[in-house]
Amino acid sequence: MFMGASTKDGLNIAEKSRTIVKEKIKLVLGDKINNYSIEEIGLIERVVHGTADEEYAKLISFNNNPIKNGIEALKNNCPIIADIGMVEAGIRYDKVYNFINNEKTYELSQKNQTTRAVASMNVAKEYINNGIVVIGNAPTALFEVIRLAKEENIIPKLVIGVPVGFVKASESKEALRNTNIPSISTIGPKGGTPVAVSLINGLIAISKNEKV
Repeated sequence: MFMGASTKDGLNIAEKSRTIVKEKIKLVLGDKINNYSIEEIGLIERVVHGTADEEYAKLISFNNNPIKNGIEALKNNCPIIADIGMVEAGIRYDKVYNFINNEKTYELSQKNQTTRAVASMNVAKEYINNGIVVIGNAPTALFEVIRLAKEENIIPKLVIGVPVGFVKASESKEALRNTNIPSISTIGPKGGTPVAVSLINGLIAISKNEKV
């Protein structure tokens, strides 16, 4: 299987698409492409393929050895915590958790007058510590993960922080890049479920020595 394709026609389409993607990324990055590792370029290709937006080639930021840390965590069968159900549904991995609709999340949100996204990260504390957090939509969830790391020493092995939007999204990702947490993020307001899922599934493929 490559990029979700398993039939001959599907694989042909995926291969042709990736050839086009590679050329578009070269045009966007120019000589800067040499600053990226093979694995980083593979993940960037997945995002550009999944979004049909080559601008992501210059928007994706890798900080504090995220690929190395993510692979180690995945090989140790760590849990993955997603911010919403759509992100959870797209991840090809057995131990994926999402607490946005959990009863405890609703109760905690009402009690503390926070967003459910914030409350869900608190419900997920035991999974976040030494786990992988994937956030594609909720900047408040990302801010809470950062707070948990700083104030409660609940530190994930990797955060894929790519919330989309014009309110707090850019700021939350900038805050993530200013921590020591291994992370993959996007610069600016762009992001979302397709970006988050493309990145984590690419990392899962790398951990299994599969084609990215």
